[in-house]
Amino acid sequence: MTTNVVHVLEDFSLSSGGLRTVVKELNERLLENGINSVIISTRCEEEDDIILVKGGSVPWRYSSNLVDEIKRLHTNKKIDLIHIHGVWMYPQYISAKYAFNNNIPYIITCHGMLEPWLWTKGKFKKEQYFKRIVYQYFNSANYLHAITPLEAKELKKLFPKSKIKVIPNLISIESPFKANLSFENKYILYLGRLDEKKGIDILIKAFSNLEDKNIRLKIAGEFNEYKNELAKIADDLNILERVDFVGLVKGKEKEKLYREAFVFVAPSHSEVIGMVNLEAAKNQTPVITTYQTGLLKDWNKNGGVLINPSENNLFSELSKAVSWSRSERNLRGQKLRDFVEKEYSWDTKIKDWIGFYKTTANEIK
Repeated sequence: MTTNVVHVLEDFSLSSGGLRTVVKELNERLLENGINSVIISTRCEEEDDIILVKGGSVPWRYSSNLVDEIKRLHTNKKIDLIHIHGVWMYPQYISAKYAFNNNIPYIITCHGMLEPWLWTKGKFKKEQYFKRIVYQYFNSANYLHAITPLEAKELKKLFPKSKIKVIPNLISIESPFKANLSFENKYILYLGRLDEKKGIDILIKAFSNLEDKNIRLKIAGEFNEYKNELAKIADDLNILERVDFVGLVKGKEKEKLYREAFVFVAPSHSEVIGMVNLEAAKNQTPVITTYQTGLLKDWNKNGGVLINPSENNLFSELSKAVSWSRSERNLRGQKLRDFVEKEYSWDTKIKDWIGFYKTTANEIK
């Protein structure tokens, strides 16, 4: 019998970054494996085949018709499981409440949104909302899904009685290609959301201290107010002419940007793996990122580098990285790609999701 799964998240547009990538791929893989999967969100791209509900541009992403759409799906074809992605917006709250009140099994993936570093931003409001509004429904979920063991540990502190399942973010790995790049115009790449938690300011400062002034730094991500702050940091350090703010990239342009980078850097203060780390690795580009991503420690032994997010730590590793020979850079990129294929690919891990969904769908509280 087919399992019917509904995914709920507040933003499925490109601006949601890695969250879109994860949910889109999960939905497609489930459909390929005989699970009837649909996505509900308040925002998406024109080409997306999802259920778009109201609320994409209002505070809290309040949606007047989200519950009606869930009811319609449940009436037409009984929902076996609701998978809720995220924490802080109305779509997560109301879908958890609906599942709870209608005895529908449900899973919540927090996607790192309850990590300790993030509680330091707007702490009082977050604590009140968490305790008074959503806790009772989140605490009653059949499972909390954690992306890393580190996230599972933090979730256990918040929900000591909840069942927690760990499955990492996954990525599709295509056939390997033969890198044949000269790296004459060498650059360091950051790609992702322009946000304080991503540690981009640390990257700019570390980059400014490199001896080789011919190396460029490319920062790719949709422009917002924080972009102006980053540009000011670069300007104050007199390196703005060597920093390229690329804007939002996608498709072939993004792949090309990854592949031609000498090294990819994501010095995030808080993350759950970070899809950009996996994307860069699959494109055979070495990756410097942080322990705070929760990546397996063997990342360090397989061409990648893990650090704690500080300017000194990053400068030290960047200095080493830009001194790699072309052959060492390519060897590191190949090893990291092989490691990601083994530990983080859909082909090796999709069975974990299918088993998890089928088990949870049979649990009635």
